[in-house]
Amino acid sequence: MSGETERNISGWTVDTLRLHLISVVDERDAKLEAADTAAGLRNEQRFIAQQQAIKDALISQKEAVAAALAAAEKAVLVAEANAERWRGAANEWRGAMNDRERTLMPRSEAEQRLQAIAESCTQGAKANADKIEALSKIVEKGTGRREGLMIVFVAIAAIAALVSIVIAIRAH
Repeated sequence: MSGETERNISGWTVDTLRLHLISVVDERDAKLEAADTAAGLRNEQRFIAQQQAIKDALISQKEAVAAALAAAEKAVLVAEANAERWRGAANEWRGAMNDRERTLMPRSEAEQRLQAIAESCTQGAKANADKIEALSKIVEKGTGRREGLMIVFVAIAAIAALVSIVIAIRAH
């Protein structure tokens, strides 16, 4: 009778119980295998997504580095152009200062020339004053109308000479 009791007839035998437990275990194994397969698929999808994200990040970094290098190169070119313009301006300034030094008269030489001109003017003025005084004496003596006019013309010429000397001095 294979494990059945006469009082309690349920239809379960050790063999049927064994078959039932094996089917339950097989069913659970199938569910676990399906869950494991699904988890493996999800992990594989995550791994692929991570690889793609890393690839995208590396491409983005590569583009950022390329842009930074291009900007740095442009900045270097601008800085070099500015430095070249500055050097040109400095050379121009240096040339102008050299020209100025070459053409300007030293102070001591200028003072000597001005002193010589002043002495010449003083001497010329003194000579003209002497001539005017001599002419004035002649006029005072009343030597005649013609001589008086000559004295006036000589005085005017002396004054004109003095004015031209002063103008020549100022021009230098």
